[in-house]
Amino acid sequence: MNHDSHDAGLQAQQSTLSPALRSSLRCPLSGQELIDGIDDAGQPALISPSAGLAYPVRDGVPILLVHEALRAPGPSPEPQA
Repeated sequence: MNHDSHDAGLQAQQSTLSPALRSSLRCPLSGQELIDGIDDAGQPALISPSAGLAYPVRDGVPILLVHEALRAPGPSPEPQA
């Protein structure tokens, strides 16, 4: 993944969600706070670490529907020594 596209995706997402709206969003499955992230396709997403889901953000609109969510990207595996 290109670091520049990651930063651009986060900037685009952050600029479209007002701080008041962003702070009130919660995972509809777990009720936990969502964090900014990028899905496997490099698109902005809101990540629910507790549910392991990535909710897409399309045209600046968070899609908080469980059936629309994808599995949250996991951490990169550690190289074997």
